[in-house]
Amino acid sequence: MYTRAMKAVTITIPEELDAEAAAEARRLGISKSELIRRGLAAVLPTERLDTSIGPWSDLAGFGSEGISVEPGEIDTVVYGS
Repeated sequence: MYTRAMKAVTITIPEELDAEAAAEARRLGISKSELIRRGLAAVLPTERLDTSIGPWSDLAGFGSEGISVEPGEIDTVVYGS
């Protein structure tokens, strides 16, 4: 995800939060460090040129069943035409 040099930091969090973070990291198949980096990237304002990372990238292609991409449908929904 990042190509820059990494810096080790120490944080203090409640044991319960640490356990939840460990479980979520295992579920995602990533380290807790990566989970925390992703969390920080999601909440910090950025001016990144790399749009493949960030809070909206995980939603790309996400949608509810029944939503189509037929031509003109967006105009109908937005403008009521």
